Amino acid sequence: MSTRKTNVIEWTGVAPDDVIWGYPYEDIRWGSVVVVHEYEWAVFLRDGKAYDVFQAGRHVITTQNLPLLTRAFNFLAGYGETPFKANVIFVSQKQFKGRFGTNTRVKLGPGTLYMTEAQTYGEYFYRVEDPLLFLTQLAGATRTYSSPDVTNFIRSFFQESFMQELAKYPATEVYANLENVSSKIKTGTVCEGFKQRGLELLDLKMAGFSLPLLEKLEKEDPTYGLPLIVAIQGGDNNKVLEITRTVESMRALGKSPGAGIFGAIWAIPAMLGQPGYQAQPPGPTPPAVPSGEKSAINRLKELKDMLDAGLITNADFEEAKKKILAQMAGS
Repeated sequence: MSTRKTNVIEWTGVAPDDVIWGYPYEDIRWGSVVVVHEYEWAVFLRDGKAYDVFQAGRHVITTQNLPLLTRAFNFLAGYGETPFKANVIFVSQKQFKGRFGTNTRVKLGPGTLYMTEAQTYGEYFYRVEDPLLFLTQLAGATRTYSSPDVTNFIRSFFQESFMQELAKYPATEVYANLENVSSKIKTGTVCEGFKQRGLELLDLKMAGFSLPLLEKLEKEDPTYGLPLIVAIQGGDNNKVLEITRTVESMRALGKSPGAGIFGAIWAIPAMLGQPGYQAQPPGPTPPAVPSGEKSAINRLKELKDMLDAGLITNADFEEAKKKILAQMAGS
C-alpha cells in the first residue's frame, strides 16, 4: 500500500488478511494527526524498539501523549526537534485464520516403539493480544513490517510448534480422538508460545490425519493393511501391536507383499527389547544368536544406526540402550 505524505497518518484500504501496516515515512512532525480506527492500534517505534501505543480515536502528536518516545527522543536528539525520526506501525485487533499442513513422525501406539510418517492439515485462529510485545518479537525476525512477512512468520512458528507437540501423541490416540488431541495441543505449549509473542491462539482444528505409508500398505497387502488401519482408527493398541508383529515376521521371511514398506517404517522390535515380543514365523528355527558382549555391542551399533535414520526417537534410543547395557552387566 502506498500513501501520499501528509500531516495525517492513517491506515486506509485495509485488506481482510492484513495484520499490520507501516506508515512509509520516518520523518514525523509534532502536531501531525494520527487516525486510529476501531479494531486497530498505532504503535510508535524508534530504532526497532516499541514505545507508545494509540488506541482508537483521532490523536494530535504532542510531547504529552507520547511520553515514552519523547523521553527517548530527548535523550538522543534534543528536546522539541521537528521532524523527528520514528516509525508508526498499525496493528489490527481482528481475528485471523491460518491454514496448516504438516508432515512428521509419530509412534503407532503407547505400547510400541514403532514409528511411522503422519500427515495432517487444518486451521487455526488467532489475534494480536499485546501489540508492544508482538512488535518486539517481530524485530529481527522479519525483513519488513509487511502483512505477508508477518503472516509467514506466524505460520512458520505455528507449524514448528504444532509438529513438536503432535509427535508426543501416538497415532492410535490421534485417530480415535482427533478433536480431543486438537484441544490438548491448543491449550499446551503451542498456546503458550503464541502468548510469549503477544498473540492469542483462539482455536485449533485438525481437519484430517493420515498415515501415508500404512495406507500404501493397505493397498499392497490388504490382508494385514486393512485390519491395521481399522485397529489404529479404533484405538485398539493391542491389535496394532499384534498385527505389526505378524507383518514383521512375514517381512523377515519375504512373504509379505508390503515387506519393503514395513522395513522402511519400523525398527525390529526384538533388537529394542520390545516388551512381550514373541514373533515366531513358521518353518525351521533359525540358529540362536550368540549372547555376550560382542552381541550386545552389535545391537548397540544397530540401535544407533536406527536413531540416525530417524526410525526411533532419542528417548526410545536411551531406553533401549539402558536395557542392553544392563544385560551386558548381568552376563
